[in-house]
Order: sequence, then C-alpha cells, then structure tokens
Amino acid sequence: MIISFFSSGTGGGAAPVDYLTAREVLAYDENRNLIRDEYGQPQMKIRDPLPEVLHGNPDRTRGLIDASANKWSYTAGVISFADSDQPSEDAQQEAIELFEALAFAGLEADQYDCLWVRHVHEGNVELHFCTPRLELATGRALNIAPPGHEAWSCHVLVPVSFEQCLL
Repeated sequence: MIISFFSSGTGGGAAPVDYLTAREVLAYDENRNLIRDEYGQPQMKIRDPLPEVLHGNPDRTRGLIDASANKWSYTAGVISFADSDQPSEDAQQEAIELFEALAFAGLEADQYDCLWVRHVHEGNVELHFCTPRLELATGRALNIAPPGHEAWSCHVLVPVSFEQCLL
C-alpha cells in the first residue's frame, strides 16, 4: 500500500472531482507516456470497470471547493494497493476510516467533506480521495497535507494493515 498526496490543489472543483468520476480519460502507455494519434491528438480510453463513488457526494465536494476563497482549495490523493494485495472491501473500508481518523484528527464528521472514489481499471485497487481545504463549521482553511508532510507519509511496499502503517 502506498499513500500519496497529489501536488495539485488550486482552482475549482470540476477538475479533481470530474477526473475521479470520469468514464473516459486520457490514455497512457505502460511508461506513463501520453498516447497520441497520427495527428498528434491525445487518445482517450474508457475506464473499465467504471469508477465507483464509495463515500461522499461529488456535487457537494465540487461545490465546496468552488466556494473556497483560498488559493489552495482542495487536497487530493490516493491509497494505492499493489496488484497482489487484493484487499477485501472490509479492508478498503478500514483503510478509509483510519486515514480519515488521522487526516481529520480532532474533527467530527460534519466538520469536513471527503469524497472517496475507487478505481480498479488498471488492475489494482486505488482509493482516491478529494477534500476541500475547509473546516466546514467555521469556513477556515484545513490542510491535511501541510508542507513537510512527506516526512511522515506512509509508503508500505508489503501488504500490512493500515493501522500497522501508522505505528
């Protein structure tokens, strides 16, 4: 399991939310190079199976990001499992719950918004998250990945429980 935060986070909510839920996306080869047609135009591919919203509401998340007056309006990332991990749905739910317990420590569920979307079209399980950088009760900025967060990011290359990763 690898937990990664994406470097993006500015702008409106359409880009991150629509990417997570899109049926059709840009096509890349095995080296992550964009595939282009004979005219140089990027190729698209249909995700199969389609992304699945696990928690949250894409419209609400998009709206909250759009409502933010902050330059950095959202945080997005992924909990990615190796092809061989094959985590059960219970294990995936546990990973989500433990991640939120750490990322939103001290907050009640109604104080933050977090959209979770499962991608399995590449052959492995990826649990993508997108959260507005807002504490909902006060409207103040909320950064779950502050500068320097890489020092405590958890990159686990062997199958272990998420709880072990936090130790």
